[in-house]
Amino acid sequence: MFKKLIVPAFVGLALAPAIASSATLKELEDRINQLEEEALIATEGVYELSTSNDNRMKISGYTDVEYHTSTKKDSVDGFRLHHMSLFFEKDLGSKWHFFSEIEYEDAPKFEGEGESQPGTIPFDVDGDGTIDPGEVIAVSDGEVIDDAQGKIFVEAVNLTYKWRQEANFRIGRMFTPGGIWNVDHYPTFVPTQERPQHIRKMFPQVMDGAQVFGTVALGSSFANYDLYYANGTGNTAKHDHNQAKATGAKLSLIFPVLNHFELGASVYNDPEDTAKNDEEYSATGFHGKIKAGPVTLQFEQAASAWDVDEREGYYAQLLYDWDKYTFGVRNDYYDSDADDTATESGKTQNSVFVNYHVNKNVTLKAEYHAVDHEDDATKDYGKAVFSVVGYLGN
Repeated sequence: MFKKLIVPAFVGLALAPAIASSATLKELEDRINQLEEEALIATEGVYELSTSNDNRMKISGYTDVEYHTSTKKDSVDGFRLHHMSLFFEKDLGSKWHFFSEIEYEDAPKFEGEGESQPGTIPFDVDGDGTIDPGEVIAVSDGEVIDDAQGKIFVEAVNLTYKWRQEANFRIGRMFTPGGIWNVDHYPTFVPTQERPQHIRKMFPQVMDGAQVFGTVALGSSFANYDLYYANGTGNTAKHDHNQAKATGAKLSLIFPVLNHFELGASVYNDPEDTAKNDEEYSATGFHGKIKAGPVTLQFEQAASAWDVDEREGYYAQLLYDWDKYTFGVRNDYYDSDADDTATESGKTQNSVFVNYHVNKNVTLKAEYHAVDHEDDATKDYGKAVFSVVGYLGN
């Protein structure tokens, strides 16, 4: 399995010198500046796109509508009103910046009547699509919700002090800096609605805490880093359930070759993971992104462990841009019980997809995913997703 996990990294290193020539330092600096502008939303608005003195609240976001069809047993084809997310950001002056994202997933609807009793109910606190042990929210006296659909989730709300390029400080809720997809995950930025299987199953989707991050020049190369100290998974935004705190780091090195050549690593540790009955949890990952002309290779691998359970996964994705089209293929693998050799729990997903960029705000997507289970008793299946994605900005 170790060989499976490192294959994407070696493929990237092998292809790099064969597909492009070196760039000058000036070209690299220009490219870094361009990437910072393109990643404004993905990095939660750290750098401004203009020097305007307009201090009004800026509102933007994205939305998408999908049609799903699948050969999986008991699946039902149909439409999904997947996301409706709104970004609110404001320059507070004196180098301070506010950012928040509110996500309305699956067109939320909540209705109910009657009185509830105080207590707790299960809830997907970390937003990974699964209610793990210990994930609950408190319920006070009030109405009982008899009918509900969808989810309303505050994915990010934070204040950033932009001290200098080498060191910035952020406090609040933010996306956990683990790999690439967990941060740069918006439908307007990624080529598929279906994310690679291991994403959000290794590094938590979000964290509540403090972060320091920046970009440091290393000769002709650059290093982007993130360090953070947070409550850990399984905790509400109100308080932490234990005294232990989660810590983590991410480091990406950007080299002055090709259009973009990035390699990096991420680590995360929670000494008392509330979502897993106060067991210790840790995760490590490796990522890379290599762009040469119209071709982009992106890959991530990660492994995580509780005291007794282990997980592992990876993906490698190849994109080709032509005019308004983006064509791509991806192979990804995930094993939810990697330490159990007696049970075949791994699952491979091979994907092909195409995007048509109508304009800078609208993208049409078509994707097909073939799912193959290691367990012969579980039937393999295919699924297709057709979607329209809109960026709600200028």
